[in-house]
Amino acid sequence: MFLLVVVAAIAAVSSSPAGTVVGFKVLHSFTGADGGSPNSLIQASDGFFYGSAANGGDVTSCPSDGCGVLFRSDSTGHITVLHRFHATDGYVPTGLVKGADGNFYGTTISGGQPSGGGGGTLFRMDIAGNVTVLYAFVGGFACCDGAGPSGPPIQASDGNFYGTTGAGGAFRDADHPGGFGTVYQFNPVSGQLTILHSFNLPDGNGIFPNNPLLQASDGLLYGTTTEGAGRFHTGGGTAFRVDTSGNLTRLAVIPLMEPVSSLIQAKDGFFYGVAQSSAGSVYRVDVDGKLTFINRFDGVDGVNPHFGLVQAADGFLYGTTSEGGLLDVQGGDIFRISTLGALRVMHSFVTTGSDGFSPSSILIQGADGALYGVNGGGGTGGHGTLFRLDPRAVGPVAAVSVNPNSIHSGQKSTGTVTLSSPAPTGGKVITLGANSFQMTIPPSVTVPAGAKTATFTIKSLSIGAAENVRVYAWFNGQGVRTTLKLLP
Repeated sequence: MFLLVVVAAIAAVSSSPAGTVVGFKVLHSFTGADGGSPNSLIQASDGFFYGSAANGGDVTSCPSDGCGVLFRSDSTGHITVLHRFHATDGYVPTGLVKGADGNFYGTTISGGQPSGGGGGTLFRMDIAGNVTVLYAFVGGFACCDGAGPSGPPIQASDGNFYGTTGAGGAFRDADHPGGFGTVYQFNPVSGQLTILHSFNLPDGNGIFPNNPLLQASDGLLYGTTTEGAGRFHTGGGTAFRVDTSGNLTRLAVIPLMEPVSSLIQAKDGFFYGVAQSSAGSVYRVDVDGKLTFINRFDGVDGVNPHFGLVQAADGFLYGTTSEGGLLDVQGGDIFRISTLGALRVMHSFVTTGSDGFSPSSILIQGADGALYGVNGGGGTGGHGTLFRLDPRAVGPVAAVSVNPNSIHSGQKSTGTVTLSSPAPTGGKVITLGANSFQMTIPPSVTVPAGAKTATFTIKSLSIGAAENVRVYAWFNGQGVRTTLKLLP
């Protein structure tokens, strides 16, 4: 039912390629030799961007995709490969964090042993790209080391680095022989890595933790787990907090959802995160563990956000989905959402063309105020893209509304599209859609030249049960929505 609704909603534009979107620019298309499937990005104090690509580089040690690379980019997208992994120093890097000593720190998911195998590495890279392996995880099939760090560590206020591994630890069972994951501490002065906490299925605190951790305003570390909550440990993932000694408590259960990324603490003091299941969600948690879903994705606004949120200077939360969106069910999108749940699609990707598709990192806000990120696939090089988005370029559709906003079977509602500026000569065609089959809506509406509004008619069919329907209006993959309630 979900995919059918998505296809119906975007069918009107599925045969038309996306045009040029004001405010969006591809800075670099990866070719494989300079990296493939880029998965992280940060901006350092020197103004350059630093990131990692999960693949590319050495295809001899890691046939056929490559072991992954670390790169630097200037603001125009000129890429310099700083390091190519070779399996013995790890493979599939997960990102970088800038340390207080001026060096970069990061992890790889796998590798690190002389054989090229192993459970991943924790490494340091200097500004010239020289990499030193600081710790090689043994693997998860024997107590009690960690394995598979899924993201870079963070440097906390005590100077130590903290992170998680998705496997390993002191606990495992027949169904999970690789272990349930750990929280670790690394002391950059002594070089010692310490496992602070091992996740365990029976305690209900969650298993398979995600990265990176967050040090909140209270000094504690916060994170999420993908699974393991509930009485039967199948009720979803969790949000947790842990002190720097490893004392961990569950903050909240994310019911029937799988958090796959980190939390952020917004300016309002609440924690925000994303989770997958069906189409996924954006949720808020307070310090007492009260959970509120502020958006449940329906496919038209994206599917399965995989990477965390960023709060920009304008106060909005920005994130990405790996699939769905207004133009292509497999493309993914960039969305903006208020802390109250008002959502706008800022950019929709398609699996054809030069933009790339399937966003694959947390967005960052650069020193120039723009948002930067990477796509895991596509682009002219075929291996992903690095892009820039101006958050002020929201597209021509300012709003869509319906009146009345509640109708019964067989009744009609009048929709209104409002543009941010008068339509140009020839008018402007705005695409319409909805996430329900219980109503009819025209595929588009034309705002006349010189006008800012146009109306359209929605008619409900025979309604068996009440339903809240989202009505979308967009142009070239940028759009907004409103809600219409259908009643029997």
